[in-house]
Amino acid sequence: MTSYAPQLTLTLAELAARWNMTAQQVLLLDAPHPLPMYFYYDGLVFDFGDKWLRANGDTREAQDLESHQQHLSSLDIDLQRQALHKRGLLKLTQWEEALSDEELQRQQAEAERLRKEVTRLSTLLKERTEERQRHVRNGLLRAAPRTLHEIARHGETRFPQFAFLPARPEQPSDRLLVALEDGFPLKPMLTVADLVVSMHDVTAAEAAR
Repeated sequence: MTSYAPQLTLTLAELAARWNMTAQQVLLLDAPHPLPMYFYYDGLVFDFGDKWLRANGDTREAQDLESHQQHLSSLDIDLQRQALHKRGLLKLTQWEEALSDEELQRQQAEAERLRKEVTRLSTLLKERTEERQRHVRNGLLRAAPRTLHEIARHGETRFPQFAFLPARPEQPSDRLLVALEDGFPLKPMLTVADLVVSMHDVTAAEAAR
């Protein structure tokens, strides 16, 4: 996942000093447009609407795989016992019933179907795990308005689960809401000290005054 990211930045504290304001005052500025603010992130980033790759997106498939594996294991044992019984090498218990050739064929067909489904699901989940690792981002993300509002009020907020990919200068509306997972190092809070602003946005704001 690639996108534009601001190259030259100021910390929020540096911008506050430059504008002779407090950090909170800068955060609360909303005219003519809110000043974009960014924070550093190292972890997995997924499109908000990507239900398959995001956390728990594989729940149904993983459950199906486990169920199929258990059913197949039980079925294989039954088929093995039936085969031994037919050869006179095993006596079935009182809870087991000898199956006809037709019933055995049906069970063998079901076991083969399950084997194919187990293979398909195992491959699918492996590919998903590999694809997730291609969504690592190490760089800046744009903080969502709610995140900035919480920091303005309390000086910090719980590290966000969502943010925006930075918009490209030539396409300012090209922002994508993303979900954040497995950030490293684990950081419980996002504070004023974590926020930076793009020098491009600073000079644009100053020119608009």
